[in-house]
Amino acid sequence: MAGKVLIAYFSHWGHSKEFAEAIQNLTGGDLFEIETSQFYPEEHDPCSIQGHNELLADFRPELTKQVPDMDQYDTVFIGHPIWWYREPMIIRSFWESYDFSGKTVIPFATSGDIGIENTEKDTKKFLPTTNVKAGLRLETHAVASSTNQIREWLAADGVI
Repeated sequence: MAGKVLIAYFSHWGHSKEFAEAIQNLTGGDLFEIETSQFYPEEHDPCSIQGHNELLADFRPELTKQVPDMDQYDTVFIGHPIWWYREPMIIRSFWESYDFSGKTVIPFATSGDIGIENTEKDTKKFLPTTNVKAGLRLETHAVASSTNQIREWLAADGVI
């Protein structure tokens, strides 16, 4: 694989972190957790309501840390749970904080039953000067048993 890889992720309940770590194990890339001071309830329904309200308000949660030297990365995986059929708004904060021009960006997500299509469309919309490759969505509780599927996806995208 050519170039340096970053695996950036936002994970509220730990599933997207587990997915990011699986990608790291297969690619050897650097891991970066996208963090915010914005509070999200642990319970699903209150968290879902808050995520929906943020989407409706086009709210951008503040990032509490930055990727050191984003310029060194050629390929950036960006992962998250699916909230209200899309990426959480913290992902848009992340997209808007860096220049992704000329980079390859690959989305990944976890969800109980919603696909990654909207995230792929939004990634292309918000990062029009990047090469956005096909993403992968895994069932929330199936990440640990999906290593072969992750490996096949990475191989199909030419990452490994």
